[in-house]
Amino acid sequence: MQSRLLHAVARLLRPFWHLILLTTVAGGAGGIAMAWVLSIINGALASATSAGVLIGLAGLCTLSLAGQLIAGIGNSLLGQRIVARLRQDVSGRILRAPLSQIEQMKSPRLLAVLNGDVEKISELGNHFAGYTTALAIVLGCLFYLAALSLPMLGFALLLVALGGALNNAAMRHWLARFDEARGLEDQLQRQYRGIIEGAKELRLNRVRREQVEHNGIGTLTKRIASLNGRAFAIFWAVDTISVALIFVFVGAVLALRPYLGIENEAITGFIIVMLFAKGPIEELASALPVLSQAQIAFRRISALTASLAEGGLQIDGPQASFRFRDSLALDGVRYLFPGAARDAGFALDIPHLVIRRGEVTFIVGGNGSGKTTLIKILLGLYQPRSGAVLLDGEPISAAELDGYRQLFSGVFADYHLFDELIVGPGGEARVSAWLRRLGLADAVEFRDGRFSTTDLSTGQRKRLAFIHAVLEDRPILMFDEWAADQDPGFRRLFYRELLPELRKIGKTVIAVSHDDRYFDAADRVVHMAHGRITGIEQSRNGLAGEAMTAREENPA
Repeated sequence: MQSRLLHAVARLLRPFWHLILLTTVAGGAGGIAMAWVLSIINGALASATSAGVLIGLAGLCTLSLAGQLIAGIGNSLLGQRIVARLRQDVSGRILRAPLSQIEQMKSPRLLAVLNGDVEKISELGNHFAGYTTALAIVLGCLFYLAALSLPMLGFALLLVALGGALNNAAMRHWLARFDEARGLEDQLQRQYRGIIEGAKELRLNRVRREQVEHNGIGTLTKRIASLNGRAFAIFWAVDTISVALIFVFVGAVLALRPYLGIENEAITGFIIVMLFAKGPIEELASALPVLSQAQIAFRRISALTASLAEGGLQIDGPQASFRFRDSLALDGVRYLFPGAARDAGFALDIPHLVIRRGEVTFIVGGNGSGKTTLIKILLGLYQPRSGAVLLDGEPISAAELDGYRQLFSGVFADYHLFDELIVGPGGEARVSAWLRRLGLADAVEFRDGRFSTTDLSTGQRKRLAFIHAVLEDRPILMFDEWAADQDPGFRRLFYRELLPELRKIGKTVIAVSHDDRYFDAADRVVHMAHGRITGIEQSRNGLAGEAMTAREENPA
């Protein structure tokens, strides 16, 4: 695990090696220059100060400030670029991962990584310049003490060793608390999602609302605050002890000065260095909790990206382009949901199914019959455990799936509605025509490539999703219970006008439906139950007459 984490960090930093080198050299030069300044000041206290000394002092101060400025700007840029690359990398892994993995992980965990964990690393990046400069100053002070007096260097190294051992022992305790608090963040994200997406239900049920507020969010936030608070309390206690050690060592050197046999200049230099280095040492100590939280965050990001990489689809670079000439078929397809036992739970088993080009096919069945799973396999969103998806008689390999999926547009039952519409030249006129036809022209405008609003009723939003799907101009269209949220007029429009028109212009339509009054609008109706096809019914007409409309919409 540790080696994988180090490999991930190295991969992340590799593109920025030149900036890392520049900031390291600049910060190191600034720290050494500051230590040199201390040596000149210490020497000047014991003798007369010449003009040359003052000029040298001014030059070193300028070098120190310049090094600190370059390191600060460089590290700030470095931190932000690392965070940007990390966000792009995690988002890219999610975009390339198989859909089944994303669905299995659930959005609260993914959002906790994208928001919380990346922000922890961003916090480290924002303060990284100060930490590196402080480290350079401390190292420069140690070099100066080495040149000044080896016994004084020994005192300083002993102080550093004691402080390091103390912080190392304490770090195990605060890391455990930070890690536990971070684990609770996933649960908190789930609660946040509940109060937003379940806003209506919570306002209708006071008991549930109070339970979410007090037992859910209240308990989690208090627990997270308690864990983080105890971790920081340990840190501040250790930090105070570390600073106290500096004063103890300075006092010990002053008390033992007559017995040490060391020149006054060395004693004075040690005291000046220790008191000056107190600030940088405290800054380095304050970095430890930030580094600890960043380490936990990076470990979780690394674990997420590693799991997404397994079986992930590489979609970068040129892709094969497919044409749909004749048929789409499933041959011996079996799908078992991840984590389910081989002989238990839901399994989809489709020995053979053919979808013909230019036909309208309905997939029907009760809830849990496997309709949506079948659709996702047909669209290449799920990969079957066995069997093959055939396009014009040829199997589609895993490497070809992304190209194959470009044949489809669809509106899922749990669709996401984007406000930006991907449409070709002259598309604005087509969008406006569709908005008028679907009764949306008074509610929505299309300008600058996007809809003016998506804050509409459920039925209206689905009609916008329909426009998205149709204007992508893909050869195969999929609608999962599209008409379920429409009033009778738009339901009739969908089955009696839109589907026949799509068939007429050569589109292949696959629709999941419960509207048995409109089954005659399909060329074929595929019946499903318990993950299997129980029958395929060939429509007599493929298209219902307008004379049937009044009776269907008003059966009484």
